Amino acid sequence: MKKMNTLYKISYSALFIALGIILSRFLSISHLFGLPFLKISFAPSVVMFSSFYLGPIYGLIVGTAVDVLGAVLYPLGGEFNPLYTIAASLTGLIPYLAYKVIRFTKLENKFPIILTIILLALNIFVITFMTTNDVIYSESGKKAYELYPWIKWGLSSTFLALSIIFIVGTIYIKNRFKNRKFNKYYNSYIIATSVYVTYFLFKIPVGSAIQTLLLGYDFMIILTVRMLTGFLTSFAHIVIILMALDLSLRFNAEGALLNKNNLMNRILKHKTMQNTDKLAFEGEKVKEVQHE
Repeated sequence: MKKMNTLYKISYSALFIALGIILSRFLSISHLFGLPFLKISFAPSVVMFSSFYLGPIYGLIVGTAVDVLGAVLYPLGGEFNPLYTIAASLTGLIPYLAYKVIRFTKLENKFPIILTIILLALNIFVITFMTTNDVIYSESGKKAYELYPWIKWGLSSTFLALSIIFIVGTIYIKNRFKNRKFNKYYNSYIIATSVYVTYFLFKIPVGSAIQTLLLGYDFMIILTVRMLTGFLTSFAHIVIILMALDLSLRFNAEGALLNKNNLMNRILKHKTMQNTDKLAFEGEKVKEVQHE
């Protein structure tokens, strides 16, 4: 495969920025259910793909540019606040780094263990929220949505069922297409887990904290509602990213995850060599003691 030069990466970054702005500003749903903090958009798919394909720095640039340029050129109401850009920037920075760290642990090679743990934690969080809250307040607290028992258990059960379907589906996709070229270069378990790590450990918590600060809503309300919708949208993001990575292999260009000489790989390789040298040194000391 051909290595991507700087001009290649800049060109694709510009393309991803333009596509991200279109998806974020013109093909998105804002103020869902009357909630100003709730938005559905497929722009994060482009931003996270840019991180996987071009690397974390370019992903960071794409995520930041999509949010800033989109807000300046095509405002959707209200003044631009740079604090909102933090979550968007993390969406471009984290996926690549999460993939490399998870792959280094080798926990996801045969079964999506980390992904299962994340989904289990999310289900516990949703069930806890549903059992301890009876009302969700809308914009400025003027309107309240009562959570009836059937709504609580219906949402909790649906979330659990979708989690199981998602894990089974992820395993099926990997096994069904194990002979495809994609699976020779990428691990779909780690891709899915990296997206969930980005979404539920960084993007949603950080974004919810910022929206709580700026909008005055209760943090747990924003966090829970965004996690419920984020679960469904992140599944769509994963499918889109897997398809995009599979398509990218046809261009015979070496994506960031395939580049063995990048910074992250050198750091992990150096760490492995340190551990190996340490074990070898300890082994020699044991031999010396036994010889004495």
